[in-house]
This record gives sequence, structure tokens and C-alpha cells, in this order.
Amino acid sequence: MNKTTRAGMSGKGFYAALSLSVAMVGAACWYAYSAAGKPQQPQIAESSLTAEYTAPRVTSAANGTQTAAQTSGPARRTTAAAVTTTAPDAEEAAALVHKTTESTAATAATAETAAPVVQPMMPVDGTVIQPFSNGELVKSKTTGIWQTHNGADFAASQGTEVYAVLDGTVTAVERDALWGICVTMLHDDGTVTRYCGLNDGLNAEAGQVLPRGTVLGAVGDTNEAESAQTSHLHFEVLQNDDYVDPEVFLAGIPVNSAAQDAQ
Repeated sequence: MNKTTRAGMSGKGFYAALSLSVAMVGAACWYAYSAAGKPQQPQIAESSLTAEYTAPRVTSAANGTQTAAQTSGPARRTTAAAVTTTAPDAEEAAALVHKTTESTAATAATAETAAPVVQPMMPVDGTVIQPFSNGELVKSKTTGIWQTHNGADFAASQGTEVYAVLDGTVTAVERDALWGICVTMLHDDGTVTRYCGLNDGLNAEAGQVLPRGTVLGAVGDTNEAESAQTSHLHFEVLQNDDYVDPEVFLAGIPVNSAAQDAQ
């Protein structure tokens, strides 16, 4: 090969080698620049506020000092999800309402049961000389006729005061041909009481509302139907338009209970 050919090849080889070197140097620079300029993930320090709450303070009652609880790792982080509130479901709410209703009803029933019951007082100071016949026929000492005795006769001398056995309203003041001067009263529970054989000069008038223990009048001698008996007050009690035993009524025993005992 001649010199011209070797020189040309040598010149081409030189430039080829030079180009390769430049390319390698450029690649190396690019790699170095990329590695140096690549953004790094920032290291965020744990918030002092989080550290304050994740390391709870404990106060010693003995000396009033505070110490931080020793915790580590994820347990130190406090999140809002750690505290949750669950509302009662429909069944629990219904059970609570039912329990409250039962409690209220029981309280009302107890209050009603505990309410004081006013006991009827005796209409006159005396003992029974002729009891209630409860629908049976008995022979009258005055007329000699067999008939029912719808009241109870309490022995009392003339002039003995007669009292209202309960609070009530005077519904009638009358002079009956057989039973003499009578006072009839209606009480709050619907009971009707009737006082017969009184004397003139009553202290009661129709329409008056009188308290328990009010003096209605006094025993007299106006009871012609029982004039053969010793001086007394004829006292009658009606409930639901039926005559009931005055002694049972005055004892405060419910009429239904007395009827069951009699059976």
C-alpha cells in the first residue's frame, strides 16, 4: 500500500478515535450530572406536636411532677381513628324506650298505690242494734211485717250529733212518712249515704258541699217505721244503686271483697 493510502487511513482512524472518546466523555458527564441532580425524598422530622401527644404525660400525685410514658415505634403515633363513638341501633333504642316506659308506669302505679285512702268515719257514736239484712226478710218489731232491712240501726239517744261519714254533696233533705227527717249525700266515688230519723234543726241544706265530719243534725224521734225500737239512727249506703252493708262500708272493706267472702 502506498504512503497516501496509509496517511488517509491514519487520518480517518484518528478522527474516529477522537469521536469515540468525545462520546464516552459526554456519556460519563451525563451520567454524573443525572446522578448528582436527581431529586431526593425529603426526610421530614417528626412533628414536635405529634411527639407531644404521642408521649403522654403522667402526673404523679405525690410530687406533682410529670413523666413521659416510654413508647416506641408505631405505637407512639396517635390517630383520630383511635377514638370512635358508636350510636345505639334501633333494637337498643327501642329496648331503652320500653324500659323507660315500664319504669315510668311502675313509678305511677307505686304513687297511686301509696296515695292515702280516706277512711269513712262513724255517722254516730253508738253500737248496731239492727244489722243490714242483705236482701233477706226480717220481721219488723214495729209493724210485725216481714221485710228487708236496707240499713243498719245505731243506738243513740235523742240529741246525739250525726256526722257526714265522707266529703260529699247534700243531694236531698226531706221528711219521709216512714223514715222521718232524712239527709242524703253523694260522695266523690259515687257512693250515696242516707241518714234517717233525725230531729228538726238540721245543719245541712240541699246543694251544700260538706267535708267529712260535718255535723248534719241530731238523732230525733221522727222514724215512724221503727218507732218500737230504742232511740237510734237508721243509716243506709248505696253503691251502683244497690244497698250495701253499712258496717262493711264503714270498715273500709271493698264491697266486692265482702261479697266474695260471703260466698
